[in-house]
Amino acid sequence: MSRKKNHILSAIESIAHAHQELERTVSNHGKIIESQGKDIAALEQKVMELRNCAIKAEIANGVPTKNVAEKYDISSARVSQIAPRRNYN
Repeated sequence: MSRKKNHILSAIESIAHAHQELERTVSNHGKIIESQGKDIAALEQKVMELRNCAIKAEIANGVPTKNVAEKYDISSARVSQIAPRRNYN
């Protein structure tokens, strides 16, 4: 009977060790995912900034608001928010 108990204890220790390894792996993956999420958010922000700069340049060069809106798949109102036309009278 003692041999069975040792075998069971050994199995329980192995399971506990595997559980600890799994917890470490999950924790590491969580840190990686969090870091990648921050990187993605920063890239999305940069893409929006570049898009807005392009919209402003097109409006400054006289491209009609409607054309810019269609090109960037946004509304004319959004184009006007990003790049309001300047009236110099």
